[in-house]
Amino acid sequence: MDSERELRVSRREGDHAWLALKSEIEKTVSLVTSPLTLGEHDFDWYRVANPERLLELAVEDGKGSAAERDPFWAATWRAAIGLDRFLACLELKDVRVLELGCGSGQAGVAAAMRGALVTLTDVVPLALQVAELNAWGIAPNVEFRKLAWATGKLACPAYPIIIGSDLVYDPQLFPSLQRCAREHLANGGRMYLSEPHRHTGDRFLEWIRQSNWHVECTDVDLQDGRIPIRVFTCWLGEFATS
Repeated sequence: MDSERELRVSRREGDHAWLALKSEIEKTVSLVTSPLTLGEHDFDWYRVANPERLLELAVEDGKGSAAERDPFWAATWRAAIGLDRFLACLELKDVRVLELGCGSGQAGVAAAMRGALVTLTDVVPLALQVAELNAWGIAPNVEFRKLAWATGKLACPAYPIIIGSDLVYDPQLFPSLQRCAREHLANGGRMYLSEPHRHTGDRFLEWIRQSNWHVECTDVDLQDGRIPIRVFTCWLGEFATS
């Protein structure tokens, strides 16, 4: 990471446009920060202070799909940290990467900090705003697009890499996640999904293999005294792993 980009990351709070975006988000929810390291760089990471408020807003509004009302995007997940550590082993310089279900943007920012050109997507507009707030200092390496897994299709070339963290917690989402991945993964590309060894991850592993994907599993030990993060490497067709 060059010194110019480091400077932009450290000084985003002095940018009037960034402050305007933060103010716009805070008309809806309160934000808090916590320290977070991604791509070997330190951030004051912004997240929603009270995710339960998102459920209240959904009830009050009465609009949007179940996915759009889901508050889980607002948390910061260990799985994203594990995916960041895993991405350190890949060559990402100038590689186009699609993040699915970006939430506050952890995995996508991690990839961008490692040199990738990342499209961060989510079905929740507020999530995309929070992700943009966090990723402000690394533009133009990132862009933000709304994407619904079950029906959406980005009008752009397919991506050689798709990433996502903590996306496989609900088996009902498996078919739409797979549909979206098939729509956007380039021939010979790989999808990397991380999760903390939940039983739903075991179910996903069995399900995705039955859906004609090849999968390899890698454990990433965060050395925090807790269970390692599991990363699924998924691909279609023939792919040499050695």
